[in-house]
Amino acid sequence: MPTFDSDPRPPALESVLRDAWDAFHPGQPAPLGWLTHTATRIHDYLGAHQPAPASPAAPPPTVNEQAAGLRRQLWHTLRDAVGDDDINPDAATRILQILDLPGLPRHWQVRLTLPLTIGVTATDPDGAFDTAESIIDAALNASDHGSHIVWSAYGRDDAIPGDVDPAAADDPPGLR
Repeated sequence: MPTFDSDPRPPALESVLRDAWDAFHPGQPAPLGWLTHTATRIHDYLGAHQPAPASPAAPPPTVNEQAAGLRRQLWHTLRDAVGDDDINPDAATRILQILDLPGLPRHWQVRLTLPLTIGVTATDPDGAFDTAESIIDAALNASDHGSHIVWSAYGRDDAIPGDVDPAAADDPPGLR
């Protein structure tokens, strides 16, 4: 009956070479230095020609990674379904909120009322409002904010006259 060693390590190269010598040359001693020289040459050859060690396999995903992957897949599936008009965007948003997932990015039109005071030089309230509106329009259209801003000039609240501006030396349009 065969016996099995508890040590699963393979035999050393030197013992394999001794066994091979004895198998082919029974009872003859190996030449002096043959074992050391042959073992060294084999180690050198294997060192130069062995493939690079394989990187360790990635560990299997944990429960948290699986849950994160499922959450990402669900979010992308709902986004694609909304894009294909298979589900209403509001319904998709409610589902995502229930599952504590971020909402879908949507386009919004926002209406803001801003109290804005601008100092301009003009000869009458209408001219002051026109100049202020031109300044606002130029500022909104000149910036690279990537948004489209539509504003209306109605709702002219108040124009309070101040001192005469001596720096405005140009002749007004009506004098020319």
